[in-house]
Amino acid sequence: MAVVLVTGGTGTLGRVLVPLLVANGHEVRVLSRRSAPSLPDGATPCSGDVRTGEGIEAAVVGADVVVHAATSPRRHVRDTEVEGTRRVAAAVAATGSHLIYVSIVGVDRHRYPYYRAKRDAELVVESSGAPWTVLRATQFHDLIDAILGGRWFIRTPHMRLQPVAVTEVARRLADLVEGRPQCLALDFGGPEIADLRELAATRRAVRGRAARLVPVPPMGFLSDFEAGRQLTPEHRDGTITYREWLDRR
Repeated sequence: MAVVLVTGGTGTLGRVLVPLLVANGHEVRVLSRRSAPSLPDGATPCSGDVRTGEGIEAAVVGADVVVHAATSPRRHVRDTEVEGTRRVAAAVAATGSHLIYVSIVGVDRHRYPYYRAKRDAELVVESSGAPWTVLRATQFHDLIDAILGGRWFIRTPHMRLQPVAVTEVARRLADLVEGRPQCLALDFGGPEIADLRELAATRRAVRGRAARLVPVPPMGFLSDFEAGRQLTPEHRDGTITYREWLDRR
């Protein structure tokens, strides 16, 4: 079994991935800026911050695999995604460990600023000198639910999303941890591609409310969402639909 360091191990993906890796018999380290909440037996907290570099080198030493899942879509985006990835990648390259970076489908063809930062981070990983794998996934159910749980959200005329269960992405990552570096792995998408209005109607039917969707023209990066550049119709690998996810919660 391997020693695996997970950055972002207390986030939406990390909270699912860490116990899965532990259950698979790995020794897991969890890098966190703050005191980590209760971790499963077999997981060890490591203090560190990808934005400053504090604690990264010490956490990486002795790790066979580093899953870089730390992300910040709303604040300090480039500091976290690009510069943070640069710090992690440099530490990993110095040890020869396998670096796995969690990215998003479509970042290589999308102008949304967060996606562009993720693409720049991918390029950092590719040029780091470390053995690497990049896994791109579509939007987590949790994100879709947060979007539709607000008061309002914008939509272009044909905005579609491909929600995927974080549990299924975590299982794919766990497989990659136990395999050889793949460079760019196959995309991992949810089982259905749905118009945002359909997803809102589903949430309203199950939870009784959904955000009001405000129509806007497909301008700038919104035209990339309109064109479906965040979708991977040939990789509908997930099995849990948004409706099923809502029902289970």
